[in-house]
Amino acid sequence: MSEELQTEEVKTMSKHDFYFETPLYEAVSISELEKDAFRYDVDAYSAQNESETTYSIYTQEIDTWLKDSTTIGFYLITLTCKRKQNDVLRFTVYKDREIVLKIGQYPSLADLQFAEIGKKYNKVLPSEDLKNLKKAIGLVSHGAGAGSFVYLRRIFEKLILETYTNNASSLKINESDFKIQRMMDKVETLKAFLPSQLVEMKGVYSILGKGVHELTEEECLRYFSPIKLSIELILDQKIEEDRKREKDAVVKKQLQQIQQEIAAEREDEK
Repeated sequence: MSEELQTEEVKTMSKHDFYFETPLYEAVSISELEKDAFRYDVDAYSAQNESETTYSIYTQEIDTWLKDSTTIGFYLITLTCKRKQNDVLRFTVYKDREIVLKIGQYPSLADLQFAEIGKKYNKVLPSEDLKNLKKAIGLVSHGAGAGSFVYLRRIFEKLILETYTNNASSLKINESDFKIQRMMDKVETLKAFLPSQLVEMKGVYSILGKGVHELTEEECLRYFSPIKLSIELILDQKIEEDRKREKDAVVKKQLQQIQQEIAAEREDEK
């Protein structure tokens, strides 16, 4: 793995990413996990209520024991929607002095993410790509890193090429030269048209230059979340741009109506 990739990795996993992005049996280092991941609150999308919400976190011991003065064992973690109390998520977690991992959850990771993705991105992502994104999530939720990465990489590459095509007239590089660039260089070329968070993560994209057969399952699983996040950042920007265009159209129409009314009033005054 390149030094550049290592230096740009995000070392802290948020509690949101642990519960809503991390597949079962993926070991997370205690030192890299956000503090208070097993108490207080976490913000996330509620699939049942089809809205953003805040979940309260309650942790219950199932079976624990002491080893060298450290408590290790299994825990049941319950997340409850604080707004309506009707959406309850449950996770079974193993934790020792060094690592923590989910060994079970209900609803499944795929179920949680399918609902949010389908509702949020169906207007900005072609149906085939939406299906592929769901396939990728379904595969990674079962630990199939390499298979999931194929779909994810395909979608990301299409979005990057689409960004180039939409802004080609403003760039000083032709399409053939753009296509042969490394992915991290493509991101740098398009930095004026991509979310700033995505550009800051560009070192991660060197992993996309490797063939899937060159990557281990562990590497594919490790980089699934940042690549998926990159796709979501691009789609979120598209949603925001569409929203802005809609607002601009509404304002323009209202201003035209006002101008017409003023013109009409002046004609009546003559």
